[in-house]
Amino acid sequence: MQMQSQAMFVDEGNILRMNHGAGWIHSAREEDPDTTMHQISAEWVIPFKDLADNDLGLIARSILPISEGMQRQFAENMYGVVGAAAEKVGNVVDARAAGSFPQSMLEMMKKIELGVDRDGNVSMPQTHVSAETFERMKSEFENVSPELEAEFERVKAEKVQAALHKEAERKARFKTAKP
Repeated sequence: MQMQSQAMFVDEGNILRMNHGAGWIHSAREEDPDTTMHQISAEWVIPFKDLADNDLGLIARSILPISEGMQRQFAENMYGVVGAAAEKVGNVVDARAAGSFPQSMLEMMKKIELGVDRDGNVSMPQTHVSAETFERMKSEFENVSPELEAEFERVKAEKVQAALHKEAERKARFKTAKP
């Protein structure tokens, strides 16, 4: 259950090393804001009567709340680390200041740099919001002007091309095998 919930945030293919007592190391990038380990824990009480009665339903009743609690802590930690990294490099937008969610998404797209995955596909950003915020965003996006939509698509296409170009430059630095 924990592996499934973590996969919502971190691709299972990501590989990092942990130096004992230090932080996560990824030699291909600059140091991240807070890469130290954070404790995630859960606690539960098992009534002796349930054990004495050999109540097997106790297992199901115990595991789900533990998993949910640990998932919540993991998400809080993940959003905290990502938020700190975004603040550090200035990749923060304010929908209120931008005037609308669609306008803030355009502003966001202008600020970010897209990456390329192992298969050469450009990775698009993900947006994680509450259900209430999603409904507000959805209604605002239904009324986007054609000009704003066209500008977003133009910036997106530029960012995709820049990511592919940067990946091609990176690959060109490696020696190729001679036949």
